[in-house]
Amino acid sequence: MAYKDFMNKIRYWDHMSAKWLMRHFYFTFFQIILVIVFLFWFANTLGVIDVSHISEPTNSERISVMQTVNTSIIALLLLLNSFWLLFVFNAMQRIMTLLKDLSYTMSKIRSRQN
Repeated sequence: MAYKDFMNKIRYWDHMSAKWLMRHFYFTFFQIILVIVFLFWFANTLGVIDVSHISEPTNSERISVMQTVNTSIIALLLLLNSFWLLFVFNAMQRIMTLLKDLSYTMSKIRSRQN
């Protein structure tokens, strides 16, 4: 086996392992982190919005509860936006990987023709 072929095989396996790692590990890792953040935020929100101890809410208490609910909705939307961005970045990464694979295959075909 020639040195060039050996190095091509090493590059190929390096590329395949990096592709697997990027596709599965980081995407899953960030999804798990976002789910943990969501659960922590949701548990804290339920603790903050507990109005069972208020018998006759005053105007300031009503405004405070409404503000808490509105802030919680904004935080939920931001969290859902981060899930969406993670999905978009993953799709862009897959397209980039596909283009790299295509480029590698084309360069291999070109080298065989020469």
